[in-house]
Amino acid sequence: MKTKVLVSLLIIGIGLLTSCGNDDNDLPQETTFDGTWNLINVHGGLASVNRDYSKGEVKWIFNKTDNTLSVQNKFGNDNAFMLQSGFYTFKIEQNGETQILFVDSNDYRMVILSMDNNLIISDDLNDGFTAEFKR
Repeated sequence: MKTKVLVSLLIIGIGLLTSCGNDDNDLPQETTFDGTWNLINVHGGLASVNRDYSKGEVKWIFNKTDNTLSVQNKFGNDNAFMLQSGFYTFKIEQNGETQILFVDSNDYRMVILSMDNNLIISDDLNDGFTAEFKR
């Protein structure tokens, strides 16, 4: 009887050990800014602005191939952070661990705070406005 129990436990143990998978093939996908980002919030500044936007009201469309940014802005310039509708050039520079987004050569300089599911950028030179975009 003891032999049957030991054999059963051994078979179950081997089955458990061999069924555990190693998911090393699930490499994290590279985060990219390429594509369409919808502005969802702007906050900060001296007046403590905190404004939410609906999807599609302000879009930034990045094209990494030719380094162009297309802005579709239905509001105009309702705060110092907003870009007018139009086409701009952009580049991203690495400064240590910080990524800096330059739009239209060096006219607009924004620090990228996060680029996962949301793109969060801060205009640290213009009263500290922060903008959050979502795909």
